Amino acid sequence: MKTAVLLPVYNPDEKFLRLVEELYKRGFKVVAVNDGSLERCDEFFKRAQPYADIIGYKENKGKGFALKRGFEYIGNNLAEEVDYIVTADSDGQHAIEDIERVAKLTRKTDGIVLGMRDLSEKIPIKSRIGNDMSKIVYTIVTGVYLRDNQSGLRGFPTRLCMWLQDIPGNKYEFELNVLATAHKEGMKVTGIDIKTIYENNNKNTHFRPIKDTIRIQRSLWAYGLISALLYTLYLLTISILVWFNIPFFYFWLIGIYIWNTAMHAVLNVFSAGIRHKQKISVIYYITCSIKYFISTLVMLLFYFMGWNMFLGGVLCLVIIMLLSYVFGRSGILGKV
Repeated sequence: MKTAVLLPVYNPDEKFLRLVEELYKRGFKVVAVNDGSLERCDEFFKRAQPYADIIGYKENKGKGFALKRGFEYIGNNLAEEVDYIVTADSDGQHAIEDIERVAKLTRKTDGIVLGMRDLSEKIPIKSRIGNDMSKIVYTIVTGVYLRDNQSGLRGFPTRLCMWLQDIPGNKYEFELNVLATAHKEGMKVTGIDIKTIYENNNKNTHFRPIKDTIRIQRSLWAYGLISALLYTLYLLTISILVWFNIPFFYFWLIGIYIWNTAMHAVLNVFSAGIRHKQKISVIYYITCSIKYFISTLVMLLFYFMGWNMFLGGVLCLVIIMLLSYVFGRSGILGKV
């Protein structure tokens, strides 16, 4: 099983050449994507050709676009040669040893691996602003806490190349969208500790704290707003049924099932804008059935005890949200 290291590259220097050569010596297939670097950098790419497949384009389009172009190249040209892919930064932020460890864990788990830095250490202000805001928003919206959700050191099975290409975002937001989409689709993400490296106080970073942070969080807020809208519609439906005093108990059960399933379907499709969808696993249906069964028991209890059905609906909503959180955080939905 061979592993490819995918490097999005913008205006490289000698560190890029040292990284590519060392990865090649350690047996990795290296793919470097020139994300519209300046012409003065062409020499670095020429010198890297003996050690890496160099692809690219003339106009700078962003890290996410470069990564997706790399996934496309690997999926179309190297799928028979490469079983796993590790993405890494080309500016020296990721140690060779950590790249090897992520590659090893990706092969072992056959799933998504996230290299996580210790962000409690002293790090440059630009990076701290983005990382702190990202952690807060991601936790609020998804209910999952990740110590470092912006690390570019990650591992993927090659079979996910098409899935990765269809995730929205062409700049820094792409990497967060990958995690959010994996969470929504029940994919397990395995974390591994890596070194925190910021050379020269990260002065050469292309990350813009305010603009790029807003871009990164935008899709997450969209996901959260759609969730809130669906929950509001759920409660509104219950209110209408109570207002008109509809006596048919089974309407309540059907309503619970429809909303429980529809929320997952709508959130997965519309909030991420994904064109290509993986088949929903059997485990997904099992978790939906568990939430439906428990909600049904709650509504039965409220119905036969003569309690307020609206409050029963609210309680079911809370149960659905809590179970979704528990299933997502525990990784019970498993891997693709």
